[in-house]
Amino acid sequence: MHVAVGGTAPSLQEAFPRLRQLEKHDRGLVRRLERRQLEARQFADAHLRGIALDVDRRADEDPSYFDWELIRTGGRQGMLDFLLPAQVGGGGCFTIECAVVMEELCAGCPGLALIFGAHGLGISPLLLDGPVHWDVMSEVAAAAQRGEPMLMACALTEPDAGTDVEDVDLLERARITSHARRVPGGYSLSGTKRFISNGGVARWLTVMMPVDPRRPAETWTCFLVDAKSKGFWVARNEHKMGQRACPASELVFDEVFVPDDRLVARVGDGAGATLIVLAASRPPVGAIATGIARGAYERLLGWLREDPDARGLLERQSVQLRLAGMAEQIHLSRQAYMDAAVEFDVAALGGATGSPLLKGLGLVPTGVHRRRRVRRLMSAPATRDALAGFLNRATSNEAITRSLGLSSLAKARGGDVAMGVTGAALEIAGLTDAPVRAELQKLWRDAKLCQIYEGTNQLNRLEVFRALVARETMPALPPRRRRVDNAGAVI
Repeated sequence: MHVAVGGTAPSLQEAFPRLRQLEKHDRGLVRRLERRQLEARQFADAHLRGIALDVDRRADEDPSYFDWELIRTGGRQGMLDFLLPAQVGGGGCFTIECAVVMEELCAGCPGLALIFGAHGLGISPLLLDGPVHWDVMSEVAAAAQRGEPMLMACALTEPDAGTDVEDVDLLERARITSHARRVPGGYSLSGTKRFISNGGVARWLTVMMPVDPRRPAETWTCFLVDAKSKGFWVARNEHKMGQRACPASELVFDEVFVPDDRLVARVGDGAGATLIVLAASRPPVGAIATGIARGAYERLLGWLREDPDARGLLERQSVQLRLAGMAEQIHLSRQAYMDAAVEFDVAALGGATGSPLLKGLGLVPTGVHRRRRVRRLMSAPATRDALAGFLNRATSNEAITRSLGLSSLAKARGGDVAMGVTGAALEIAGLTDAPVRAELQKLWRDAKLCQIYEGTNQLNRLEVFRALVARETMPALPPRRRRVDNAGAVI
């Protein structure tokens, strides 16, 4: 029996049959997603896949290598600002769109795609702080559109605390060595952060540190740090196995001053904010993994169809069964990340993002947010308390917990699928000396990181147990009011 295999990249409605139902709740959603998918797919085809192996080789030889020209091109084509609020000139995308974009980019090159994903992760904590940091976000959006990108990164993990910092219970016992000390007019940050994607190339960093090292979970706090600040430097870039194009850096903070108006939310709000950020970021990580698996599947099919050395393999029933299993796993991984993204955007934070108040703030001219008096007002304790109250009214700890559970499921499932599919593709390709072997081998190396970052798969499955099996409720939302002593510590 002759087997004809057509194109493998699915259309949006082929990939997500449920979108017809979602369209009833958000008219125009499918059209927006189709546009984002097409833009990302075209960008990946034109700019990522063709240079993936060369950039991977260069970064292996020199971990400090970074393709700034690609990032400038991506900035001009909207790949750096799609997660920024529309109110500051960004794309105004939410988790659903971000996940769809990341699958397409990662089918091209996961390492290069991670640069854009890590940039979005750096932005994420700011989105929970309402318009407080819109001045910085508008600057980032404008720079990207000019082709002069200002990248962002999120600095969370430390030399002796990796996955520990992504769980409130583990954080209490984690070996945290960083510390934010209260000083006149702000905070002084000291310590080391390690394995920070984009850390060595970012202009702005959202940094998590405790104000009281004896109570890290209670005083975990987010700060917005300018990488040009005195006392900040990049100690090294790691020599990575996979996703090499995006540097993972060790960052040193030596009494780095952060003014009060660059505090993100309030002192002590960081642990809960981390849970919310992870509920938002793990669906795109599941999409990264799905994109890696799909990229391997597509390359393998192309080789089986077109290379004379592969003639006859596609006719074998054993190969057909392996391919069917790969297609099945990719499809189910994709459904898991979309379920999680929809849950976050609609059920968890839909009340906040659809608020008339937030939409009304978009009518304020962008330049107003940069005025010193406005920034001082937005960062005042009363304003921050009001934002915390708004978030508490818009959602609940129960909704955030369920969202985190589904997001953790999507992340863990996606990571395992990426490893399984890339490994199976390598087995089918065998020891061929065709270029597909190098591409598949790179994707297999890239896949491993998906089981590690954003919390190991073991931690993610523990959070699936807590949220979806034991039905615990995790304390993610900030209290409506915070009491802080003269030293800046939570009372």
